Amino acid sequence: MKSWKYLEEFARLGPRGSASEEERRAAEWLAQKLRQLGYEVELQPFRSPRHTLYLGPAVVMAAELLALWLSARQPALAAALAAAALVPLVGELLATRVNFDWILPKYPSQNVVARPPGGRGAAPDVVISAHYDTQWGSWLFAPFFRRLVRPFFLVAYAGLVAAVLAVALRWALPAAAWVDTLARASAAVLACVGAFLLGSWLTGRAVPGANDNGSGVAVALALAHRWMDEAKSGAPALTPWFVFTGCEETGLRGMRQFLQDAPLKPGTVFINIDNVGGGRLRYFLGEGMLLYQRYDPELIRLAEELSRRRGGEVKPLANWLLPTDGLLPAKQGFRALSFLALTDDNAIPNYHWHTDTIERVERDVVELTEQFVWECLRELEERSRAA
Repeated sequence: MKSWKYLEEFARLGPRGSASEEERRAAEWLAQKLRQLGYEVELQPFRSPRHTLYLGPAVVMAAELLALWLSARQPALAAALAAAALVPLVGELLATRVNFDWILPKYPSQNVVARPPGGRGAAPDVVISAHYDTQWGSWLFAPFFRRLVRPFFLVAYAGLVAAVLAVALRWALPAAAWVDTLARASAAVLACVGAFLLGSWLTGRAVPGANDNGSGVAVALALAHRWMDEAKSGAPALTPWFVFTGCEETGLRGMRQFLQDAPLKPGTVFINIDNVGGGRLRYFLGEGMLLYQRYDPELIRLAEELSRRRGGEVKPLANWLLPTDGLLPAKQGFRALSFLALTDDNAIPNYHWHTDTIERVERDVVELTEQFVWECLRELEERSRAA
């Protein structure tokens, strides 16, 4: 297995915060490794916000607090502000182009795209992707707060909905005293949540990311290595591209840019690898924060079949807290599947925390992922030859 060797090398690079200088250096390292394997490599530039999980919601909450204050004075203007402030947040949750890019500053980032020799003009049959940036570790993902992350965001979204409702009711029912109570309660929730997010952002720092997502990067590099070795002995039936995305942690920005620029054909297969360094390997059935996107049924059946051959070692996963890069190609109609590993209590080990180092990565899970995804690719190739 080649993936562990790649992980040992990649982990030495340390934290790779989204749209940071460290992320750029990691991209150059990846490009060098892929060129050494014989691939044609492109660094695909784009611009992205750095802290969408913190500053995006905080800005929206500040706008809603302003709307609540204005609603007692200029209710029509306040209602318009309250509704408009929700647009980028809802767009972010739906993974659309109307998102936090509209309200946050953007910085340079890049994808690393590797094509087989002579493949620049040809569309890929399969895209193997893994993001290489790392999240901002903060109070939000601290061990003491880990089990509260989902309830925290549910409370935050409830506060936003209540604020918009209170602003609208102050306009429609100005004499209703209970509306003032709703407005004060929602303002208190938004102020507390916003302060916690800002404090988390100010005191946080990028995590090492050996599991998230050094493990996925290492597996994708190992697959690129194995494919190139096999290509030397015969013409493959499928043309793969290997895509290492930047700024996945800030809302799948790198994958969005790749989909915008790449010459893709209908039916292209996307296999995404994310957080495969601990627990049990899983394949997604679908993803989505507000709207659920089911993954390709044929790829799911393929994963089921290969898992049965291994005694059910790899399990299905219905959804996860935050989306992976596989979501966007699936939403655009491509055949997609994502892999992720979870512990028995459905947690990612050392998730978005400073303990996410190679010493805490489980080698056997990384190497199982390499072999399992390789078997998926070989099966897809066999089916392509038979078609």
